[in-house]
Amino acid sequence: MRGLKWVGVILAGLLCSGMAWAEEKPKTVEVWKNLFTLTHGEGIDSNTTFLISNEGVIVVDTRVTPAEAKKVKEDIRKQTQLPILYAINTHYHGDHSFGNQVFKDTHTIIAHENVRKALEGESGQAHLEVFKSFKIPGMDETVITPPNVIFKEKMHLYAGEYHLQLVHAPGHTDGDLFIYIETLKTIIAGDLITSGKIPYMGDAYIEDWIKALNYIADLDAEIYIPGHGDPGGKPLLIAMKHYLIDLRRLVTFQIEEGRSLKETQDSVRPVLEKKFKKWKKLEWLDDNIKRAYMEFSTKQKSYPPSARVAILANLKLK
Repeated sequence: MRGLKWVGVILAGLLCSGMAWAEEKPKTVEVWKNLFTLTHGEGIDSNTTFLISNEGVIVVDTRVTPAEAKKVKEDIRKQTQLPILYAINTHYHGDHSFGNQVFKDTHTIIAHENVRKALEGESGQAHLEVFKSFKIPGMDETVITPPNVIFKEKMHLYAGEYHLQLVHAPGHTDGDLFIYIETLKTIIAGDLITSGKIPYMGDAYIEDWIKALNYIADLDAEIYIPGHGDPGGKPLLIAMKHYLIDLRRLVTFQIEEGRSLKETQDSVRPVLEKKFKKWKKLEWLDDNIKRAYMEFSTKQKSYPPSARVAILANLKLK
C-alpha cells in the first residue's frame, strides 16, 4: 500500500503550501527567445515552462488542476498556433502533474519510470485525495493521467532546432528529472531547485539531492528555471546547494554528539532561520531537520577537530 504510506507524509508537508505566493499575481516570463515560464499566482505556485520550436511546443510540468493547465494552453496560444508535441513531468507531485489530462491529446507525456509508478493505481488515487483535502478550486475535476512514455537514466528529445536532454537525478523524490538545453545554456530543474523558499522534503534523500545539484553544476548553463519561484542564474543553484549542505552538516554533527531529534531541531533551527531568514516557508525547517535526522542517523560521520570547533561555534554549544 505504498500510496497510503505517502498520504501522511505529503499531507504534513504540503498542507500550507497552497498559499506560498498567494499575494503575487501570476505572470508569464520570457526567459529566453522561445522559452517561457508561468510562475507565481494564487493557489499552489508551481512553475510551468514551455519551449516553442519550429515544429511545435514542449511543455514542462502541467500545474495542479485541469483549469490551471488550460491557462497554460491559453498562454501558449498567445505565442503560437503550432501543435503541442510533448508534455514532461519533472516529478510526480500533483502540483506538477495533475494538469496532465489537459495535455493528453499530445499523446506523449514523458517522465521517469518512478513517476508512473507513483501516479498509477492506489498510489495515485491516495495522492489525489490529499490534494483534494486542500480545497483547491477545480481539484474535483482532476483525472490522474500518468505519463505514457518513461525512461530510466537519460532520454534525448529532438524537437525542431532544439535538443533536450532529460536526466534522472533523484533527490527531491526518487523520480526527479531535470532538462538540459545546451544551445540555450538552460536547466529546467523542477523542485531540485526552488527560489527563495525552504524546499519540501517529505520524499527527499538529501545526500542524493546534493549529488544531483553537483551534477547539474558541472553543466554549461547560465539560466536555471526552478520548480517554484522566479528563474535566474547560477546563484539559484548555489543557494539551494548551500541550504542542503548546511542542513546535512549541522544535523550530522548533532547526531554524532548523541542528541535527540528534539534537541537537534532546537539547535539547528535557529542557525538555519538566521542564514535563510529571507526565504519563505521557514515553518518547514523542523520537518526538514527531521528528514535529515532520519537519513543520517544511519550514516554517521566523524568530523576533524577543526571542523568540530567551527560547527560548535556556529551552534553556540558549550
